[in-house]
Formats: sequence, C-alpha cells, structure tokens
Amino acid sequence: MKKYKYLLLDADGTFYDFPSCENIAIKRLFSNYNIPLTDDNLRIYHSANSALWQSFEEGKVSTDEIRVERFRPLMQKYNLEGQTKAAGLLYCQYLSENGILFDKARWCLDNLKKDYSLIMITNGLKEVQYGRFETSNTTHYFDHIVISEEIGVQKPKREFFTHTLNIINALPEECLIIGDSLTSDIQGGINSGIDTLYLHLNSEKKAGSYTYDASSYEELLAILND
Repeated sequence: MKKYKYLLLDADGTFYDFPSCENIAIKRLFSNYNIPLTDDNLRIYHSANSALWQSFEEGKVSTDEIRVERFRPLMQKYNLEGQTKAAGLLYCQYLSENGILFDKARWCLDNLKKDYSLIMITNGLKEVQYGRFETSNTTHYFDHIVISEEIGVQKPKREFFTHTLNIINALPEECLIIGDSLTSDIQGGINSGIDTLYLHLNSEKKAGSYTYDASSYEELLAILND
C-alpha cells in the first residue's frame, strides 16, 4: 500500500467502546431521576439521540441542542421536562468520567504511534471527549485533537478535513482516515479526497467507497505494514 505520514483517527466505535461508557452513564442518570431502566425508556432515549446526531452530521442541529433535546421525550414522559437541561448536562458529566477502550485498542495505538503521527478527529461533545481521553490515559497518543464543536464544522463536511489538514500542515495524499462510520468518516474522506480505512470491529461489513477495510486491529496493522 502507499505510505502515509498521518493517520486521522475516529474515536467512538473505532478505538473507544462508547456503548459501554453510555450504558454506565445512562444507568447513573436514570437512577438520579428515579426513571425505571426499562427497554421502552432506553428506546425512547436512543431514538431521540440517534436522530439528533444524524441531524448534526447534516448540519441541521447544534451540539448544544444535542446536549438537551435528546432527553426531552423521556423527561416529558415522567413530567420532568423542567429538568431536561440539567439532566443533559449531568449525563455529559457521567460520560466524561468513563474512558473505555475496546480490547487491544491500546496495543494498536502503541503500534501505530511508532510509525505515524496520530490525529484524533471526532464529532463528539468536547467536554465528554476530553474527559474520556484523560480518564483512559490516551491523550498522549495524539499529536492533535480536532473536535468539530471547537472548529465550528463537523464530519463529513469537506471543511472539517480542510481545517484538519491546515492544522497539521499536511497534504491529502499524506493522510489516511480510519473510522467505523460510513456516513461520517468514510464520507468525509470522499468529500475531501483523503484515503479511508473502514474499521468494522463489532458490526457486519457494509458496502461503500472506502480505500481499505479491516475487521480487527491485527488486520488494520497488517494493511498498514503491507
């Protein structure tokens, strides 16, 4: 394969086990507001949250709206709508306190760090991501951390990647995007002319216009070392 200098790494679903982190935070939040931890209540939350993040990728809502609005349907159900904003902020705090990596993710980062400049690129909420990088002791792996909320544009927009390239003073052909999302990471590569590696660790491989794909960290490293 061609040689790259910079790896632009997605966080959640790629190296960080967000579902486990989310599960801990949800349980704490529901307990705090005496909301039963039922399948229906989880469905209400996840439905609102997923729709908002999709709208964010499309540029239709802000991160501030995500922080609050993802809990509104559930809080309305329990006549707690007046506490929706407080619940959203508390949830972000709980998320930030849990930096959980996938098995072998740290091993993979150790190996990648030997040969490449690692750049973290994420759409996640800034206080949540910085907190999780810190608690997982992974901040030192990244030469730069680029968070959409801080630069004012999100993946997959071309401007996000143009800004990232300017920060690291790199050309598109020197970079490889590694991520698990076809709509965010891979589409971002298509939009910006950057090669992509689709990492599908815990899900079935989906068809798409990615440059490479891998189903494990071992396979990812083998591709890069080819």
